[in-house]
Amino acid sequence: MTIKQIALSLAIALGLASAATAQEGPKLYVFTSGSLGGFPKVALQMGGQGNIDWAPVSFYVLKHPKGNVIIDTGNNDKTITDPEGWWGPLAKGFGLKMTKDDAIPAQLEKIGLKTDDIKFVVVGHLHLDHGGNVSQFPNATLVAQNDELKAAWWPDVGYSLYYIPGDFADTKKMNIIRLEGDLDLFDDGSVRVMRAPGHTPGSQFVTVKLPKTGTVILTSDVVYLKENLDKNLIPPIPGTFNPSDAYRSYQRIRLVRDANNAQIFYGHDPEVFKATKHAPEFYD
Repeated sequence: MTIKQIALSLAIALGLASAATAQEGPKLYVFTSGSLGGFPKVALQMGGQGNIDWAPVSFYVLKHPKGNVIIDTGNNDKTITDPEGWWGPLAKGFGLKMTKDDAIPAQLEKIGLKTDDIKFVVVGHLHLDHGGNVSQFPNATLVAQNDELKAAWWPDVGYSLYYIPGDFADTKKMNIIRLEGDLDLFDDGSVRVMRAPGHTPGSQFVTVKLPKTGTVILTSDVVYLKENLDKNLIPPIPGTFNPSDAYRSYQRIRLVRDANNAQIFYGHDPEVFKATKHAPEFYD
């Protein structure tokens, strides 16, 4: 084989590899930003009995051909070294546990990404355990309901408890898609952001459609636990801003689930989380 033929073969091989990479489908990764535990179950559902011994603080990353998406951002990484300084009495009240391995950069490194590789930050809402690290993605586009931004920036009396201004102080400098409803993020049905108020004024959930796995619903805190959805149990105030909306949002998730035969990954359900693949494993 001549040098020219070798070069041609190499070019073809590289071209095929590049094409394969470009055509690679979306992959969904499951993470937890530390954990919570040792608090009464009634904090997550009205009438709940006993304690929650351990609960994940779920967030997700979707590697997508049109751009990487992080869905929720977990507890602020500053709680690793100063939990009570950042969360105040809620740190002990909810049994917050964070280590250096729970930091966003360390977690993204598991799947070969850096914070600058994230194109979109989709927050289910801006409570302290879901919007905590939004500021780590200053070059990404934030996707949030307009009602949620207003609720976080200027919370109503009695509902400010779970909003920490330092978590989202930089949001006003970010590029933001301010929603008043649903959004098909890539205009191809693969990532849908769906308005579902009740937990907060601007809560939303995300559906991800994967080639092999099918549809997965990421509830954020629209639904805390599987039992909440199964038994129609909503959280007490201030975990519920509007009870009527919360029940309607539960029903919306059920309709999406049933129409798509979808799996559901809940915001804080320990048993469902334990049964999922955790990064660097993925769903495709």
